[in-house]
Order: sequence, then C-alpha cells, then structure tokens
Amino acid sequence: MSFKFRASISRLVTNYLRRLGMLEPPAEDLPYLWFDHNRPATRQLMSVDLYKKYLSDHIDGDGKNNYAECFLYRIDHYKCSKTVEHEFLVLHFTHWGNPAATAAICVDRSVNVTIGQSSGMLTPSSSTSSENLAKDMVELIGCASNINIKSCLTEKFKTFRHISSLSFPSRSTRPSALHVAVLLFQVNQHAINYHLLDGQCYWFGHTVCKSLQTLFGQQGREDVFEPDTRGHLGPIPVFKPSKDDVNVVCDGFWDAYEQTMKVVEARRSHHLEERNKLVERTVERTRAERQHEIDERDHQINERDHRIDERDHQISERDREIAKLVEQARDDQIERDREIAKLVERARDDQIERDREIAKMQAELELLKAQFAVPKDTAESPSPSF
Repeated sequence: MSFKFRASISRLVTNYLRRLGMLEPPAEDLPYLWFDHNRPATRQLMSVDLYKKYLSDHIDGDGKNNYAECFLYRIDHYKCSKTVEHEFLVLHFTHWGNPAATAAICVDRSVNVTIGQSSGMLTPSSSTSSENLAKDMVELIGCASNINIKSCLTEKFKTFRHISSLSFPSRSTRPSALHVAVLLFQVNQHAINYHLLDGQCYWFGHTVCKSLQTLFGQQGREDVFEPDTRGHLGPIPVFKPSKDDVNVVCDGFWDAYEQTMKVVEARRSHHLEERNKLVERTVERTRAERQHEIDERDHQINERDHRIDERDHQISERDREIAKLVEQARDDQIERDREIAKLVERARDDQIERDREIAKMQAELELLKAQFAVPKDTAESPSPSF
C-alpha cells in the first residue's frame, strides 16, 4: 500500500471521526503553516527569502502575527539513500492555540543550475571552480503526522533515511516560526553561492541545526540514529563541520530578527490603522445610514402628523357644518312649530266661528220651523169668548 493511499485513508478516517464528534475540531491553518490538512497535489515551494517575507508580512484579523506564536519543537535530519545522498531537514511546529496540532515544513539546499536542481548537490563532473547561486527552499508539508510526512518525502526524494533529530524540550526557549524564517534567510545570505565542498546541502543542514541549537537549544537533545554520516558521500566526508559559519550566523541573528520585528510591527501598526479607519468609516456610514433612517422616519412621522392635522381640521370643519345644520334645523323646526301653532289657533278660531254660525243658523232654522209649524185652522178660528 502506497504512502499516498495510506494518507488518503487516514484523512478519510479523521474526517469521519470528527463528524461523529470523537475528535477535536480542526485546528486553524495559517497560509504558510498547515496544521489540519495534508499537502495538496500542487506542491507549495518557495525560497527562504520569500518565506521570511510571507511570515513577517502576515497579520491576522486581530492585528497579531500568529507565526510568532508557533514554536519549533523538533528538527529531523534526513539523507537520501541514492545518488549524491542529498540531505534535508523537516521542521515541526506547534499550533498557537491548539497544543495537539502540529505542522511541518521541509527545508533543503540545492543549486540553481539544471545539473544540480534534481540532485541537490553538484556532481564531481561539474566545474568545482565556478560559483552558482544556492537554491535554499521551503516546502509546506502540512500536518506533522508520520504518514503525511513520509508520503510527502517519498514523493519528493523517493528513498531516504532518518539520520538524526534535534529536539527543543523547553517551551520557554523554543524558537518561533518567525525566528526560523529569519535564521534560514541569514544562513542563505551568509553563503549565497553553492560550493561543492563547503556550501552544499550538507553545510546548509548542519549550519541551520547548529545555529538553532546554539541560539535556542542549549538544553536540547540530539539523537543520532546511525553512525554519524552527516556530510558524507558514502564513506567520504565531503563536508567538515566548522564553528565559524555558525558563529557568524548567530552573531548577526538578533539584529536581523529585530529588523524583521520592526517590519512586523510596522505591518501591525498599518493594519490596525487601516482597521481603525475601516471601523471609523463603517461607524460613520452606519451613523449616516442610521441618521438617514431617522430623518426618513421623522419625515414619515411629520407627514403622518400633517395628514392627521388635516383630517382633524376636516373633522372640525365638518363638525362646525353639522352644528350649523343642526342649529338651522332647530331654528327651522321652531319656526315651523310657531307656524303650526298659528295655524292651529286660526283653525280653532275658525272652528269656533263656524260653530257660532252653525248655532245661529240652527236657531234661525228652529225659529222658522216653529213658525211653519202653527196650524192654519187655528189661525182662522175666532178666539173663544167668555
């Protein structure tokens, strides 16, 4: 089973266990230190000067550079098993907020010419008198699991062996990722050219390890896993360690780191200034939008109040008109009542007058009836005599 396939299976199992809630949530990644995922199909390589620039330029949303809180706890020294026995380093870092999360990078030196790019070191057939620019590179591995590291290294170097480790047990003295980036750049600048005998991958690995050990790892532990073949091509010692290069790198390190931290602080200040400006603009925009909303609401309230006032005015006018109509109707009713009373009085007087006339006429009629009722014979006979 290939390491790549095993890494894929491990990733699937990890994701499955996380979904079941049996593992911690994934650790937050940084752009140039991956704590939670493995190396993608596209390799992420960069020169040590770019790596230093990327790390020193990074500022997160809180104005912090979290690379200064990710600490180196182990360096593993490897040697390729074939060809020129190229040597390289794997550096392990802790996460700033999750102690269980780790990330790894691979660091090595090769030569910036076609003949040396694949081997990592000039062959004896190349010109030893000519100088070529060294190619000191950083490759992101991802989470520092054994399976992921082995898969990455196997794809890159084919066959290799682990020859030594340097650990930094004291958390208070471990170098940060920023320290490491500055030191890698210092080593590169100290010997910018690749030399077959004293500036190759052997020299680079030795100088990086010893410089970090001198600066930060006095209490560290170095483990060698086989007879010390570092700097050897087969049985031949190609590189002989010297303290001079390490001393020069260490002597200039803190000044270089201070300059880098000035860049970090400048970036941080600029970031905070921009964030404050953004906050101010956001607050001002929010205030303006809020004021616009308030003004719009006040305008709507004023419009509503105006409509209410108009309606109240209309109601008042209508009430006045109704009052006038009621008053007019009352006056008209009183006038009608007077007219009716007059008519009733006149009708009563007329009735009395008619009644008198009728009574008079009836009396006259009775008189006439009485007159016509006297018998004729009574009228003609003489009155009796006594």
